Amino acid sequence: MDKTRNFLALMKGKLWLMPLILTAGSALLAVILILYGNRLASPGEGKLWWLYNGDAETGRQLLNSLLSGLMTMTSLVISVTFVILTLAANQLGPRLISRFMADRQIQTVLGLFIGTILYLILVLRSVTDTLGAEGVPHLAITTGSVLTVLCLLALLFYVHKVARSIIADNMVNALYSDMLETMDSVLPPRDWPKHEPPLARFSGPAHAISLGTVGYVQVVDYDGLLDLAVRHDLRIAVHVRAGQYLLAKGEHVSVFAAEAPEEDILKAMRSAFTIGSERTPAQDLEFGIRQLTEIAVRALSPGINDPFTALAVIDRISAIIESQIGRAVQPTDYHDEEDTLRVIVSRTDLRRLMDAGLRPIRQAGAGHPAILTRMAIRLADLAGSVRIEAERVALAAQVEALAQAGEACTCIAMDRDEIREHVQTARSRIADRQT
Repeated sequence: MDKTRNFLALMKGKLWLMPLILTAGSALLAVILILYGNRLASPGEGKLWWLYNGDAETGRQLLNSLLSGLMTMTSLVISVTFVILTLAANQLGPRLISRFMADRQIQTVLGLFIGTILYLILVLRSVTDTLGAEGVPHLAITTGSVLTVLCLLALLFYVHKVARSIIADNMVNALYSDMLETMDSVLPPRDWPKHEPPLARFSGPAHAISLGTVGYVQVVDYDGLLDLAVRHDLRIAVHVRAGQYLLAKGEHVSVFAAEAPEEDILKAMRSAFTIGSERTPAQDLEFGIRQLTEIAVRALSPGINDPFTALAVIDRISAIIESQIGRAVQPTDYHDEEDTLRVIVSRTDLRRLMDAGLRPIRQAGAGHPAILTRMAIRLADLAGSVRIEAERVALAAQVEALAQAGEACTCIAMDRDEIREHVQTARSRIADRQT
């Protein structure tokens, strides 16, 4: 299932996929209307006033005009796209360009333009002077006019869409929504009980296994590893997780067995890991939150100097962390049918999620008292949501790190006192949860 989600996520990011589908559909529509259009509707019936009823020469002129105008509009759309992508890369970060490319509405508009161009070309080449009055594809020409009008309306929508897309707050909110969807698909259901994560460890002779591939871990087939461990009576510890970048060599997996696993077992084990050149949200909880963090860090750079965007990111990341606090974590141990522990895996927990989201912003905003103050306020708010010891420890670590950043901040005493006040509030609430 996760591999399917990973494949769909990769396909969603392909800018050409939706335009290709719409272009193929336009070509099929053109062929059908050219061959059978006059059987479906004919201007001779008298009631179809909206249907084109001119001769072949007039039809060719109309189609030529539509095609010429549509080619100009398509050039405009492509030019606007490149300008928007350039602005987005400079303001929000080049890695967020994939977010624009994966937008279904943008892909659909591009597909509508390209598909309409192909449709007009196919219909135009079928309209010749040798056609009689009955042979002119009236419905096909009319449909070409309708598609061109739709492209005009789509152009207005497209300009509105891309103009709003580069507004930082809109992009932050869109990434926040994407992150919530990722959490719903990756984490256990909301009604699962929340409990302390297990601390199980294997003992005995271990054999270190490297995956031998360079790239990002996209998906790990944990059920496949469990089945492999059961069939060959192994105990497996996975030290890597989705989103982690691997070198070819390293202790990625440990196999606890008396003898080193054979080559066929190693091949099956490595096949459980999907490794690629980019990160995907199929199993990677940190994928979306790192995109938000990149926006904030870039906004705090001297070249952009936009702390308000960073404040918006802090608010959204805090909401994401709050949602994580209230939910069960991903399983880290897998047992067989006899309840024997077979596989222990590494997962993104609350501590890693908070480090990915807050640490880079805290470091980049060390000289911005407004950033540190907002982080202290949000950590104090989050302190009221913790339920278990692991959450309390993770939140306390962030509070202490923020306290050190506040003391080192080169700001006036009033700002430093405000940071201390909110940090102390967070400490008090965490202490209350402990008791």
